[in-house]
Amino acid sequence: MKQKLLEMLLMEGSVSGEEFTLQEKLKVHMEPYADQCISDAVGNGIYTLEGNGGKKILLSAHLDEIGLMITGVTRDGFLKVINVGGVPTRIYPGHGVKVYTQKGILYGSVVMDSEALKKENFSFRDLLIDIGASTKEEALAAVRIGDTAAPDVEIRELLSGRIRARGLDDKTGVYTIMEALKRVRGQGSANTVLAAATSGEETSKQGARWAAERMQPDEAIIVDVTYTSDYDGMRSAEWGEVSLGGGPVLCINPICDKRMNHTLMEIADQEGIPYQIEVSSGRSCTDADEIHFADKGIPVALVSIPLRYMHSPAEMADGRDLENVIRLLTEYLKKA
Repeated sequence: MKQKLLEMLLMEGSVSGEEFTLQEKLKVHMEPYADQCISDAVGNGIYTLEGNGGKKILLSAHLDEIGLMITGVTRDGFLKVINVGGVPTRIYPGHGVKVYTQKGILYGSVVMDSEALKKENFSFRDLLIDIGASTKEEALAAVRIGDTAAPDVEIRELLSGRIRARGLDDKTGVYTIMEALKRVRGQGSANTVLAAATSGEETSKQGARWAAERMQPDEAIIVDVTYTSDYDGMRSAEWGEVSLGGGPVLCINPICDKRMNHTLMEIADQEGIPYQIEVSSGRSCTDADEIHFADKGIPVALVSIPLRYMHSPAEMADGRDLENVIRLLTEYLKKA
């Protein structure tokens, strides 16, 4: 995989609330490119590039991912769990998981219970993780209550430059904003760039709010993922038509700033960058909502990466979309 930063982000677990280890790795990677690296108490990593008299522009993407949390252990050593974020429960039985402990990673299988799966109200109360332990005491010697778990899957390169992995939501966003900062460093801009890898979006969205209030930008672009409508079972009438490989998706809704959206569209047209439009009539259900309402109010735009199979262990994105998001952000930071 050519994008080493993206590979590093995807290899490390960062279930919401447990972003600190990955933030440290990201900091090591970004230190040569940023004028300042800020790690705050709530798990954010913020990287700055000083401009010369221009605006202060925040780029924000969340580093956390959905997953499971260990809540208890049965007499026979199976781990009980609860969801962390919006996890579709039925995708887990029969799949492998990584359990992130203070002693390192443990591997396990989610119990496949055919009878439980027939239940109409199948929930996380029906999930158990088998780590190979035979007793409660043996399991508790290896894990602690509150440890997290995520699907044990590989990053795979597919046809047409597409990739499949867990956690593309929203580590692809973090990748694109960090790469945009690097390019602006090489090309120059009067604007000050603040690139924030935020914590907690999948559960509380507290990271983005505190990052915005701490840095007090003039405006912010949030990069997240959005559903595509280009395969069977997905409806396009409600939000708009979005295709994998069709380019960055700009959101038009009451929260997103019309001037910023217009500038992004103009730049995309000038640079030959394909883009798509989605619409919504209220909150965006992303960090854009928290940042918009931070401090005295911050103008925001939402740039989304098309994603298939969101919140599954096999999310799919297109490398061309990632590159075009980086291009669009870079040009905006130089020209806005």
